[in-house]
Amino acid sequence: SPHLIDFSIVILLSLIPSILFLSYFHGKPGKDEWTKVEKISIPVNLLVSAILLFMIFYGKDLGAITTSVTVENEEGLKIERVIPKSEFRKKIVIFFFENESADSTLNWLQYGIEFALILDLSQDIFLQVSSIYTGSFDISSPVYEKMKRAGFPKGIGLPFTLKKKIAGESHMNHFLSGSFTKQNDTLFVKTKLYDTKRGKLIAENSFKGTDIFQLVDEITIKLKHDLEVPARHIEEAKDLPIAEMLTNSIPAYNMYITGLNAMLFDNDYEKAINNLEQSVKDEPTFTFAHMILCGLFSMTNQSSKAEKSMQNVMQYIYKLPEEYQFMMKMGYYSLNQEPEKAFSVVKMWVELYPDDIMAHSILAIYLKQRNQLNEAIEEYKCILELDPEQYNYLKEIGSLYEQKGEFEEALKYYKQYAEQFPEDYSSYTTIGDLYDTMGDYEQAKSYYDKAILWEPGKISVLINLADIEKNVGNFDEALVQYESILNLCKIPQDWVEVYSSLESFYETKGQIYKSIEYFQKELAESEKFQPPLLILLYRMTMVYKYIQIGKKDKAFQTIETFKEQLMPPYDKFSSLGYLIIYLELEDLENIEKAIEGVEIFIQTLQVEALRFYIFNAKGKIHEIKGEYEQAILMYQKESELKPTDASINRQIGRCYRKLKKFKKSKGYLEKTLKIHPFGPNTNYEIALLYNDMGKKEKASEHLKITLNIWKDADPEYIPAQEAREKLKEWEANFGVQ
Repeated sequence: SPHLIDFSIVILLSLIPSILFLSYFHGKPGKDEWTKVEKISIPVNLLVSAILLFMIFYGKDLGAITTSVTVENEEGLKIERVIPKSEFRKKIVIFFFENESADSTLNWLQYGIEFALILDLSQDIFLQVSSIYTGSFDISSPVYEKMKRAGFPKGIGLPFTLKKKIAGESHMNHFLSGSFTKQNDTLFVKTKLYDTKRGKLIAENSFKGTDIFQLVDEITIKLKHDLEVPARHIEEAKDLPIAEMLTNSIPAYNMYITGLNAMLFDNDYEKAINNLEQSVKDEPTFTFAHMILCGLFSMTNQSSKAEKSMQNVMQYIYKLPEEYQFMMKMGYYSLNQEPEKAFSVVKMWVELYPDDIMAHSILAIYLKQRNQLNEAIEEYKCILELDPEQYNYLKEIGSLYEQKGEFEEALKYYKQYAEQFPEDYSSYTTIGDLYDTMGDYEQAKSYYDKAILWEPGKISVLINLADIEKNVGNFDEALVQYESILNLCKIPQDWVEVYSSLESFYETKGQIYKSIEYFQKELAESEKFQPPLLILLYRMTMVYKYIQIGKKDKAFQTIETFKEQLMPPYDKFSSLGYLIIYLELEDLENIEKAIEGVEIFIQTLQVEALRFYIFNAKGKIHEIKGEYEQAILMYQKESELKPTDASINRQIGRCYRKLKKFKKSKGYLEKTLKIHPFGPNTNYEIALLYNDMGKKEKASEHLKITLNIWKDADPEYIPAQEAREKLKEWEANFGVQ
């Protein structure tokens, strides 16, 4: 441990008084006898030294800086690794380099130098590196949003203060920026390493050479020394030349970076694929290019090409650093529809590197996908034990508790984050969202108002405030707010958020044509930053809208069109689209058939998070058959998976009404009304309940709330037609006004 040097120095300095006493009283010839002064002073000095050492080095690891672990891989073979302890890992953000030459053809190097540095540094287990190119800086993340809003859509030209802010929010201790120019064939590169907390310049270095890859190797070594990575480790650690991991071909690397940026910044998948294919044509062993191509083909629904690219990745996987090997093996097994082996790989990664935050984070994502929420929470808690400054995981833990319906636990973690960052608007939106989920709109609004104070004009917060107006029945005011927010939108993500809320608004009002119109607008903006596959899958979940206005043929035509475009294994997703249609149609026979397809999809990709669809469908089957007790059991299982979905209580309440257990029915329906007091479907259902109970005036009151919300509903909107017919029936039979 590097702390041992300081520990030794503190011991020596703190014991100087005892040394002086011993020298003074025992330095002359003759028999030595212990004096009273020594008997008191030396023990006191030792005690003070012990206290001092405890105060200075409490919590610091004075043992070895590494530890050994042995695990089994996905094939059952034992693997042993020596890994650094978390305390000694260095965390750094690397920003894109600035082109200070007048030659714009060198602009690709702004990204090329940075990417090569990330990859080179990723070989070192003592370093945790982040950038826009790594998973920590997802292109749809709030960090990237801030860059775009600040006028830096491609990450170039960021001011120092913004870099410091980004590094701080990412909880990285250091950040690196740099620049370059070129004279004749020689590149001149400058780097600046900063301490994030203080913003202090730690080291400034200059490098020059004709080979960019050799320059990166030099920068990497110097950076490790500047970060105070143990010198012995630097000398002994495996450090492959960056050209061996990437390519020796500058044209191939240029095409790779250009293609990567076309995907990340421009959402141009066709251009990205063309560039990457040219890159691997120039350099067939370019593993990273094959890796990105595999992802591009997957996201553009070209499964056979994705499989071919993955085969190339596995052929040259030895060129990748170990963490990338883990990721590629996970992708390989997922693509081959072997989810258990993919899961085994990520578990092995965590066991081999128990201090690797990225490994724990990816494992948590897998666990959430498998609906193992308690285990996912434990992974996030483990991250916080490894590094208490990874504050964003407090929000992740809170979100999972909220997803489980454990609101008090969720609130505890949200407040812990808020205490650390009282000036972060998200400290208040997470708490506001929680109260919104609980139906406490006054509390939710108060927290959203606080968020707006710290982030004026924040689109998502303004939408939340408008949503509250809709939820409490102020529909006209909500619409005014939505339309005013449209004038504030700057980037596609903004438009998507507003259009999504307007889509939901008009669906609530029974104006399905307008709802579909805004859904189409939402998709048009989503296509500017989302991969084609996700857009396609999202389209399929919305076909139920056509059923609500009696356009069954349009719903089936839409599903058939999308089904033809989906390649394995995502073609099985079409079963979910069919299930959604048949549930709306209450087509018993076909619901049962569709369930089988959805079950296969869930098992194939291990997406247990979608199992609530199965329970919902089985509940509907029992309900159609009049087996209300069994239906309630299925809906309750659905509720266990989605405890925050208030509409499930409406389904249970409906079944209890049909069983003539009115008290239980009323209890469940009132739970839903608490969350959605102006939900038209819930008011309609409780109206039916009061009618069955003989409370005609209460029934009429709630039915009229429903009809008032649906006063401008499309003439074809079936639920509104049924509600109007019910009112006519009651008026005819009972004279209810």
